[in-house]
Amino acid sequence: MVLYTIALVLAVSLVGSMLAGTIDATVTMDNPDRPPEMVCDMYGDDPDSLVTEGCSEPETIERDAGELVQEAVHDYLGFAVFAPLLLWALGTGTLYAVGRLAGGTPSFTGVLSLAGWAALPEFVRLAIGLVGLRVALSDVTITDVDRSVDALEAAMAPIDPLSLVASLVTIGWQWYLLTGGLASEANIPKGVAALGVGILLGLFSLMALF
Repeated sequence: MVLYTIALVLAVSLVGSMLAGTIDATVTMDNPDRPPEMVCDMYGDDPDSLVTEGCSEPETIERDAGELVQEAVHDYLGFAVFAPLLLWALGTGTLYAVGRLAGGTPSFTGVLSLAGWAALPEFVRLAIGLVGLRVALSDVTITDVDRSVDALEAAMAPIDPLSLVASLVTIGWQWYLLTGGLASEANIPKGVAALGVGILLGLFSLMALF
């Protein structure tokens, strides 16, 4: 799971770079180095005032829109670190509870290791997603920031079916791994393990939609 977390962080950074590379536009924004207009109006005549040092700066500046997008994506790096570890903990606790409620005798360390193996199929989904995104954006150049969302949605539309298939295959693979592993680790019937794992994966899939 630690390896997957690292891979996810790198993938998020790569997505930011790919999105930034599709945008060829600038955005006019407030100059963060200039104090608020009210401050400049009140103290602008005082040459010794420290709060008005930046009042000579322009009120607005031009920023590369691609850089702004990349910065926004990088804000999610913390989430990319936290989310897999949280899901690992929740998955471990849920699988352990399923084993116990079914009358089995799972060990916590065994279930912890089993839940970690669920990340293996995610590497495949992650790789397919990155390749699909790279292909979808290969011929895209966005010059109108206001229409960037529409342009990205149109570019991604052809690979949406591939993403859906990749997700279904990933979930099916995880269900197979976890069902067999839980049945063996907890010494419970495979049907019971399959039901418990199915509910767990269903809940996690719903969480991913929000």
